[in-house]
Amino acid sequence: MTRKEQQEWFAQTPPWDRVPPSVLDSILDGITDDAVLDAFVVTSMERNLVPSYETLGRQSTVPDIIRAQVSHILCLTGNQAVGLLAKALEMNDADNAKKAYQLVMNAFEPAIALAKNQVVAYAGISAAYGMVSKRSESHEYAKRGLAELAEMRRFAPNVNLNRVFPPEALDQMEQHLRSLLAW
Repeated sequence: MTRKEQQEWFAQTPPWDRVPPSVLDSILDGITDDAVLDAFVVTSMERNLVPSYETLGRQSTVPDIIRAQVSHILCLTGNQAVGLLAKALEMNDADNAKKAYQLVMNAFEPAIALAKNQVVAYAGISAAYGMVSKRSESHEYAKRGLAELAEMRRFAPNVNLNRVFPPEALDQMEQHLRSLLAW
């Protein structure tokens, strides 16, 4: 679909028709891959996330901020799915493990597309790959997360990250990502 067709689809399709156009435009600017956009739409509808998007754009109309907010919502869903995956694998429940694994990917991939520096999403995908014994993929995402974290720290002198994250949060995330490389 063209961008105009996508906008029209969202404008005419409940519950997306209640999401402000500025939010939808921000999402469409961030998610340019059709498969990732499809995963985002399906996951958002199946997990009832669309109402959370309706309130966005009221405090800020800055596209980067809107994309970060949507990415955060997706990460919350992805983190729950990582827990579900671990539990399903522990119980040898292949069907639920497959569903949870797919949810992890369908939540975190769009989260990364929307906010490239969403380190939590890289960690979540890395953990999921590790749980299903896909070591090289797990390491790839852990390394990508560490690279984004390093980039954030590189700009730290210009930005007071302590206003955004607790002082120890970046260190803890780095330790977590490094631990994923040990799998």
